[in-house]
Amino acid sequence: MADRESTTGLVIWTMGHISRILINGTVRNVKVPGKWRLGARGKRPIATGDFIELSIVRKEWHMDGIVPRRNEFTRRLPGFSKLFPQVIAANLDLVVIVASIAEPLTPFGFIDRLLVAANLGNVPTALVVNKADLAGNDQYDRWKNNYRNAVDPIIFTSAMKKQNIDVLADMIKGRTVLFAGRSGAGKSSLANCIDPNLDIKTREVSDVTGKGKHTTSAVKLHPTSEGGWLADTPGLRECGPYGKTPENLPFTFPEIERITERCKFRDCRHKTEIGCMVTEIVGTADFPEERYKSYLKLLSEAVEEQTPEYLK
Repeated sequence: MADRESTTGLVIWTMGHISRILINGTVRNVKVPGKWRLGARGKRPIATGDFIELSIVRKEWHMDGIVPRRNEFTRRLPGFSKLFPQVIAANLDLVVIVASIAEPLTPFGFIDRLLVAANLGNVPTALVVNKADLAGNDQYDRWKNNYRNAVDPIIFTSAMKKQNIDVLADMIKGRTVLFAGRSGAGKSSLANCIDPNLDIKTREVSDVTGKGKHTTSAVKLHPTSEGGWLADTPGLRECGPYGKTPENLPFTFPEIERITERCKFRDCRHKTEIGCMVTEIVGTADFPEERYKSYLKLLSEAVEEQTPEYLK
């Protein structure tokens, strides 16, 4: 029998039955075992950023297992079933939510969903508001006021004008980072500004729809010149945070988490309960109205997801 060599590799990219894995400094194609291609309940068990236990037999690498993840950025699987998870990337140091302040405008509600998804997966977050050169002072203030208690840091950038690119580059230096957001927000353009060697494809916003066009087709880790990894996601049209419940949702909103223990009832859902401290600060600088509306909408979804079909 041939000698058996074992090691651990990093998943750079996966598509179908093949994963591109960094093994001992070289990126190789490795077949995904049939039983792993579509796991239980539609969940694909391998994600970009996973560490895979491997062995080589007769010069061919084989997947033996997946190293437990320290965190993951996950949403509900669109189309197939919204109750199943889709792990976008794992083992991240940071999720950078890239929003566009104009052309096209990223809705606050969508940003809130990304923040909740990251918090549920225990991934640190930052908010990058791109195309800042198209904004006025009133727009700056609106964005700052809405998110100053929800995420830190908030960076206003312009890929076109190279505004605050050095600040963003310094923040992700040497880290494994995921850029997440809608098409047209400028994720790929910002990545190329940070490190021109990445050469990630970009396309302009559609003149017809005013929405971004998809340029990235799969989540792929790109090595940066500063020694880290940057993953650019396909533009996300929707993000249903996977695993949210009426019980854990309040803890994904920092504005609520800070004071929820001061509510009169331990199981307070922060809607109309007597003695709720959260509802008392809604509409103030501590908890803007738009953030609270996002919480209520996600809470309604979480309740519905827990309701058996025969009761709906």
